[in-house]
Amino acid sequence: MKKFFFITLPIPVLLVLIYIFSAMYSFHQIHKGIYYNDKKLIKEYIEWNELSENFKNYFNIMLLKKTQEDESFKDMGELGVLVTGFVGKFIEFTIDTYLNPDGLSLLLEKSEKKKEIPQPSLGTLLKSIGLINFNNLNSFYITYENEGEKFPVFFNRTGLKWKIYQIEFPESLLDELN
Repeated sequence: MKKFFFITLPIPVLLVLIYIFSAMYSFHQIHKGIYYNDKKLIKEYIEWNELSENFKNYFNIMLLKKTQEDESFKDMGELGVLVTGFVGKFIEFTIDTYLNPDGLSLLLEKSEKKKEIPQPSLGTLLKSIGLINFNNLNSFYITYENEGEKFPVFFNRTGLKWKIYQIEFPESLLDELN
């Protein structure tokens, strides 16, 4: 009986370790894709269609909130609604054009922040466990911080692979874009 217990005990522990390591590995692959500007890795570990829809929804909601708060848009009446709709379509067009592996690659090439990214290594892979916050069995997030602003980046699981599907932005981002 003791022998059976010691044989079956490692199986659940091994499954939990594989589960956690798969999240760490996927996050590490994203890190490598960004550091080396590897379009293949970036394409493989980001759910582009879902991420694009989430960006569009976020910016449309924020735009709607800002226009409802702004007195000049209220004074414009129906013309304000038309302008808001036009700006919303422009945002969607911009997201469709630039939110893809090639667009991200172009941004990475021109980024000044690229020098601040640590080189991927076994150490960065192991440190990623401290950054991962599991929501449930199929989702986790990491919080990216830039210039005092925090951006949660959400991953969904498909099998043993995790992909980015959503990035949340602080409400102050739209103010900065204005």
